[in-house]
Amino acid sequence: MDAKITKSRLGHMLSYDWIKILAICAVVVLLWILLFTTLAPRATSGQTFEIYVYPGVYLDRDRMGDLDSLHEDNALSGDVLDLASSNLSEDSISYQLSAWFAAGQGDVMFISSYRYEDGEDEEGNPVYTSDLELFATGYVGYCAWLGEGEYPFEDVGNNENTQNYLDNCENYLSRYYPDGLDGEMDKQTVEKDFRARIDGDNRYKRESQILRGLEEEYARLENLLASYRNVREYLEDGTLSIETVAVNTGVDEDGDGETDIVDMQLSFDLSNVPGLENLLVTSRSEDGTRTSESVNMVILNPRLQEEALRYEQITFLDYLVKESARLQELES
Repeated sequence: MDAKITKSRLGHMLSYDWIKILAICAVVVLLWILLFTTLAPRATSGQTFEIYVYPGVYLDRDRMGDLDSLHEDNALSGDVLDLASSNLSEDSISYQLSAWFAAGQGDVMFISSYRYEDGEDEEGNPVYTSDLELFATGYVGYCAWLGEGEYPFEDVGNNENTQNYLDNCENYLSRYYPDGLDGEMDKQTVEKDFRARIDGDNRYKRESQILRGLEEEYARLENLLASYRNVREYLEDGTLSIETVAVNTGVDEDGDGETDIVDMQLSFDLSNVPGLENLLVTSRSEDGTRTSESVNMVILNPRLQEEALRYEQITFLDYLVKESARLQELES
């Protein structure tokens, strides 16, 4: 049988079978993509850092940097595999937040605490509110508690959202610094917890990868400790403060016909951060101009994150303060 491949036979085959060839190529490409997607590491809730920006606040994403630059600046640890930033829409705030929070999403919210006139009461007196107050009233259960003492609501259970966030961070660090935060790191405990945490993680299949990851874990904890100390110092020197916001409980416990209002501490006020206007501004002001005054950062959903990744917001907040100062120096 003459099976010799000739130019005419090859041309004849291609003229009739080109569709089959394209189909086979397409199937091969799809299988390759499916295989790559299946085997690639998938970011967990804690490994995805999501930033929400409330209407009226403007974040300069280019200056803030992408995930790679945030890794380089120690704003986020190497365990954060994905970065997302979303602007809320005036027309669909409730829908967006309800959907995101139901899915356990969200790490920080930038929002204004500026109080503006919002209608009148029954006697015709102006009623004032703020975006932070409206948000907190509707979604207080998704915000980290920054206040001292007991959580104001008694019927919500005891979880990370109802415990002081900074105290929890210190307690977490104390596990690895048993002699005090000024002492030496207990590397044996770090290694034990790290190996348990990465079980099943495709990034750590070989012992060499685990050992390299362990060195990064030591660095992550050291960076978190430094950032935690810095944030505490910012609160002491006034660079940061904790905002008190009035939250409408929707409950009339004393029966006077009005729902009860509870003062809560749910956000970091960034107004006094030098150079913040280079990264964040808000249009909520007396004259309507953009300013960094009244910009707040709310920490979201810590109870839904893996414990080891529950405090990425601390290093991110420290970065915001440092980067704002750096940009201010460049502008001067």
